[in-house]
Amino acid sequence: MHQNIVTVPPGADYFTIERSFDAPRRLVWKCYTEPQHLARFWGPRDATTRATIDLRVGGVWLTEWTYENGGSYGYASVYLALEEPERIHYRDCPKDWTGGLDGLPPVELVSTITLSETGRKTEVFVKVVCTSVAARDETVKRGFAGMVGIGHDRLAEYLQSLDQEA
Repeated sequence: MHQNIVTVPPGADYFTIERSFDAPRRLVWKCYTEPQHLARFWGPRDATTRATIDLRVGGVWLTEWTYENGGSYGYASVYLALEEPERIHYRDCPKDWTGGLDGLPPVELVSTITLSETGRKTEVFVKVVCTSVAARDETVKRGFAGMVGIGHDRLAEYLQSLDQEA
Protein backbone atom coordinates (compact mmCIF):
# COMPACT_ATOMS: atom_id res chain seq x y z
CA MET A 1 0.00 0.00 0.00
CA HIS A 2 2.38 2.71 -1.21
CA GLN A 3 -0.49 4.76 -2.55
CA ASN A 4 -2.96 6.80 -0.57
CA ILE A 5 -6.21 4.98 0.09
CA VAL A 6 -9.05 7.38 0.85
CA THR A 7 -12.27 5.98 2.31
CA VAL A 8 -15.43 8.08 2.63
CA PRO A 9 -18.04 5.86 4.31
CA PRO A 10 -21.64 6.63 3.27
CA GLY A 11 -23.57 8.42 6.00
CA ALA A 12 -20.55 8.85 8.30
CA ASP A 13 -19.17 12.17 9.54
CA TYR A 14 -15.56 11.13 8.88
CA PHE A 15 -13.16 9.98 6.19
CA THR A 16 -9.86 8.11 6.36
CA ILE A 17 -6.57 8.13 4.50
CA GLU A 18 -4.11 5.22 4.67
CA ARG A 19 -0.56 4.93 3.41
CA SER A 20 2.45 2.67 3.96
CA PHE A 21 5.99 4.06 4.21
CA ASP A 22 9.34 2.29 3.86
CA ALA A 23 10.69 3.63 7.14
CA PRO A 24 10.66 2.72 10.82
CA ARG A 25 7.85 4.15 12.94
CA ARG A 26 10.17 6.21 15.17
CA LEU A 27 11.43 8.08 12.10
CA VAL A 28 7.94 8.71 10.74
CA TRP A 29 6.94 9.94 14.24
CA LYS A 30 9.84 12.41 14.18
CA CYS A 31 8.72 13.68 10.79
CA TYR A 32 5.25 14.44 12.15
CA THR A 33 6.43 15.94 15.45
CA GLU A 34 9.60 17.92 14.72
CA PRO A 35 9.18 21.21 12.83
CA GLN A 36 12.31 20.89 10.70
CA HIS A 37 10.92 17.61 9.32
CA LEU A 38 7.26 18.64 9.08
CA ALA A 39 8.21 21.68 7.00
CA ARG A 40 9.78 19.38 4.39
CA PHE A 41 6.56 17.54 3.49
CA TRP A 42 3.46 19.14 4.99
CA GLY A 43 1.70 21.19 2.35
CA PRO A 44 1.67 21.82 -1.37
CA ARG A 45 4.71 21.33 -3.59
CA ASP A 46 4.64 24.91 -4.89
CA ALA A 47 4.99 26.52 -1.46
CA THR A 48 7.63 26.96 1.20
CA THR A 49 6.39 25.66 4.55
CA ARG A 50 7.22 27.15 7.93
CA ALA A 51 6.24 25.01 10.92
CA THR A 52 6.28 25.51 14.67
CA ILE A 53 5.40 22.76 17.12
CA ASP A 54 4.68 22.80 20.86
CA LEU A 55 4.53 19.02 21.34
CA ARG A 56 2.32 18.56 24.40
CA VAL A 57 -1.38 18.14 25.09
CA GLY A 58 -2.79 21.64 24.67
CA GLY A 59 0.24 22.66 22.61
CA VAL A 60 -0.21 24.25 19.21
CA TRP A 61 1.35 23.38 15.89
CA LEU A 62 1.23 25.99 13.19
CA THR A 63 2.03 25.69 9.52
CA GLU A 64 2.27 28.56 7.09
CA TRP A 65 2.74 28.18 3.36
CA THR A 66 4.30 30.95 1.29
CA TYR A 67 3.94 30.84 -2.47
CA GLU A 68 6.26 32.28 -5.13
CA ASN A 69 3.58 34.84 -6.07
CA GLY A 70 3.76 36.23 -2.53
CA GLY A 71 0.52 34.71 -1.33
CA SER A 72 0.37 32.75 1.89
CA TYR A 73 -1.94 30.49 3.83
CA GLY A 74 -1.63 29.14 7.32
CA TYR A 75 -3.54 27.20 9.90
CA ALA A 76 -3.12 25.89 13.40
CA SER A 77 -4.08 22.81 15.35
CA VAL A 78 -4.00 22.01 19.05
CA TYR A 79 -2.90 18.62 20.38
CA LEU A 80 -5.61 16.70 22.26
CA ALA A 81 -3.57 13.54 22.93
CA LEU A 82 -0.08 12.25 22.15
CA GLU A 83 1.05 8.64 22.49
CA GLU A 84 4.65 8.45 21.30
CA PRO A 85 5.39 6.89 18.81
CA GLU A 86 1.90 5.68 17.92
CA ARG A 87 -0.81 8.33 17.95
CA ILE A 88 -1.29 12.06 17.38
CA HIS A 89 -4.79 13.39 18.10
CA TYR A 90 -5.53 17.04 17.33
CA ARG A 91 -8.18 19.54 16.30
CA ASP A 92 -8.33 22.80 14.41
CA CYS A 93 -7.87 26.06 16.31
CA PRO A 94 -7.46 29.76 15.50
CA LYS A 95 -4.08 30.71 14.01
CA ASP A 96 -3.39 33.03 16.93
CA TRP A 97 -4.22 30.40 19.59
CA THR A 98 -1.54 30.42 22.29
CA GLY A 99 -2.24 26.97 23.70
CA GLY A 100 -4.37 25.14 26.17
CA LEU A 101 -7.70 23.40 25.79
CA ASP A 102 -9.98 25.76 27.72
CA GLY A 103 -11.96 28.31 25.75
CA LEU A 104 -11.44 26.84 22.29
CA PRO A 105 -14.11 27.82 19.75
CA PRO A 106 -16.42 25.13 18.35
CA VAL A 107 -14.54 22.38 16.59
CA GLU A 108 -14.62 21.96 12.81
CA LEU A 109 -12.21 19.04 12.37
CA VAL A 110 -10.72 16.47 14.75
CA SER A 111 -7.95 14.33 13.29
CA THR A 112 -6.05 11.30 14.51
CA ILE A 113 -2.84 10.03 12.95
CA THR A 114 -2.05 6.45 13.98
CA LEU A 115 1.34 4.89 13.19
CA SER A 116 1.78 1.12 13.28
CA GLU A 117 4.99 -0.69 12.49
CA THR A 118 5.34 -3.90 10.49
CA GLY A 119 8.97 -4.87 10.09
CA ARG A 120 10.71 -1.81 8.60
CA LYS A 121 7.49 -0.34 7.26
CA THR A 122 5.13 2.08 8.93
CA GLU A 123 1.42 2.13 8.21
CA VAL A 124 -0.10 5.58 8.64
CA PHE A 125 -3.85 5.77 9.23
CA VAL A 126 -5.42 9.23 9.31
CA LYS A 127 -9.01 9.66 10.49
CA VAL A 128 -10.64 13.07 10.07
CA VAL A 129 -13.93 13.61 11.92
CA CYS A 130 -16.14 16.53 10.90
CA THR A 131 -19.17 18.06 12.62
CA SER A 132 -21.66 16.40 10.25
CA VAL A 133 -21.92 14.36 7.07
CA ALA A 134 -22.50 17.59 5.12
CA ALA A 135 -19.38 19.16 6.67
CA ARG A 136 -17.42 16.02 5.83
CA ASP A 137 -18.63 16.13 2.23
CA GLU A 138 -17.64 19.79 1.93
CA THR A 139 -14.20 19.10 3.45
CA VAL A 140 -13.60 16.30 0.95
CA LYS A 141 -14.93 18.47 -1.90
CA ARG A 142 -12.50 21.27 -0.95
CA GLY A 143 -9.65 18.80 -1.45
CA PHE A 144 -8.56 18.09 2.13
CA ALA A 145 -7.95 14.39 1.46
CA GLY A 146 -6.04 15.26 -1.69
CA MET A 147 -3.78 17.65 0.23
CA VAL A 148 -3.05 14.95 2.81
CA GLY A 149 -2.25 12.64 -0.10
CA ILE A 150 0.21 15.17 -1.54
CA GLY A 151 1.80 15.46 1.90
CA HIS A 152 2.09 11.67 2.08
CA ASP A 153 3.74 11.58 -1.35
CA ARG A 154 6.20 14.25 -0.23
CA LEU A 155 6.81 12.41 3.06
CA ALA A 156 7.68 9.20 1.16
CA GLU A 157 10.21 11.15 -0.92
CA TYR A 158 11.63 12.91 2.14
CA LEU A 159 11.99 9.67 4.11
CA GLN A 160 14.18 8.29 1.32
CA SER A 161 16.62 11.16 1.90
CA LEU A 162 16.94 10.51 5.65
CA ASP A 163 19.23 8.15 7.52
CA GLN A 164 16.84 5.32 8.41
CA GLU A 165 18.94 4.49 11.49
CA ALA A 166 18.83 8.03 12.92
